[in-house]
Amino acid sequence: MRTSPLSRRILIVTLAGGVVVALVALVLTVPVVQGAARDQARQQLVRSVDSLAARPAAAARLIAQEQKVLDPDDRRYAIVRRGGSVTGAAGELLTADQVTELLSSGTLSSTSTIDGETVLIEGRATKRGFSAVAVQPIAGVDEATDALRRRLLLALLLGLAAAGTLGVVLSRTLTRSVAAAAGAARRLAAGERGVPIETSSVREFDDMGRAVALLDEALTTSESRQREFLLSVSHEIRTPLTALRGYAEALADGAIEPDDLRAIGETLVGETVRLDRFVADLLALARLEADDFTIMAHEVSVAALLSDLAIAWQATCAREGITLHVASGVGTVRADPMRLRQLLDGLVENAVRATPTGGVVVVSAAGMGSSVVVIEVEDSGPGLEPADLASTFERGALHAKYRELRAVGTGLGLSIAHRLAMRMDMRLEVRSGPDGGAVFAVVVPIR
Repeated sequence: MRTSPLSRRILIVTLAGGVVVALVALVLTVPVVQGAARDQARQQLVRSVDSLAARPAAAARLIAQEQKVLDPDDRRYAIVRRGGSVTGAAGELLTADQVTELLSSGTLSSTSTIDGETVLIEGRATKRGFSAVAVQPIAGVDEATDALRRRLLLALLLGLAAAGTLGVVLSRTLTRSVAAAAGAARRLAAGERGVPIETSSVREFDDMGRAVALLDEALTTSESRQREFLLSVSHEIRTPLTALRGYAEALADGAIEPDDLRAIGETLVGETVRLDRFVADLLALARLEADDFTIMAHEVSVAALLSDLAIAWQATCAREGITLHVASGVGTVRADPMRLRQLLDGLVENAVRATPTGGVVVVSAAGMGSSVVVIEVEDSGPGLEPADLASTFERGALHAKYRELRAVGTGLGLSIAHRLAMRMDMRLEVRSGPDGGAVFAVVVPIR
């Protein structure tokens, strides 16, 4: 797609607008000016006739015979007597019909074309028994109109030039802000952060600059979190790798006693499982970010889903000395059963890990009106501080804070659960429990 600079477009639009305004002004103004000039000429002609008609007959006859007028212009005059005789230079321009009309009505106001020349004719009857007639060619009036038209055209051209100048100034002013924002965006794309953004007096461009500045801050925050997350994951992966390498080197050197092989093998299996969990969580997180992540939704019995969940986790809870209670008082929801079970498994795993021996994990479901079903997983562990609630679902946030204080996972589980809930159009919430533990609630809309 071919592009053109914004400054050029602004200048073209400004000039085009000026041309349109000038053409409209010419089209509308010239006829109005011409009509007004002719009306004014006719009014002046009427005043001249009225002046002649008010004079004594001898003075009027003398003015008509000598073809003298009140002002040195191109008007011509004539006297029409009662019998229809016409005296004066304008008489030859009158037709018989016009003379008859003047004698019968006492007034004459007409426009005629004589030898290709358009003239204005005005006549008035006097109290002395004769009529005074004045004739003026339109050419003189139109010459004055042409002069006015030329002045008007010059003014419009000057206005067009001013509009072009204003367009140039405006385009440079506006495009400067756009170019600055584009330059800042390119610097952000190149990896630079903390790019200064110029302010603008134009509200929309100032908003654009502020948006780029907010993007800069968001990128800085996101990349900082990614670095922290990668450092945390790298640290966690390095620990089992170090153990695996150490035992592998010991085995290669023959430094392991036969009696210790079983215990070392169990240790190696445990460390391998830890590595597998890291890789599985990272792959799950990557899949959740993909556009082709599929959701197969249909009617799911909540009671049956929680019953299967209880059976699957009963042995693990018994081994850890934890009591698992599962209860459901609702019917069905429309969801992907495999994905919903994956989400609940992640929450139960987190709860079991946080609950000490002798504690309780409660999984319950209840309807909230007719619009949603809420499935809650509550533990009796140490819980979360109020400041933790806002960052609970950020990758590695709780892991980085509590890994030296309590049992933690890979730091990805809650982030995966939160993202999975979003992909299923559900909502995952967290709050502190009444007895100090944590409560994770999956809000499932009823469709």
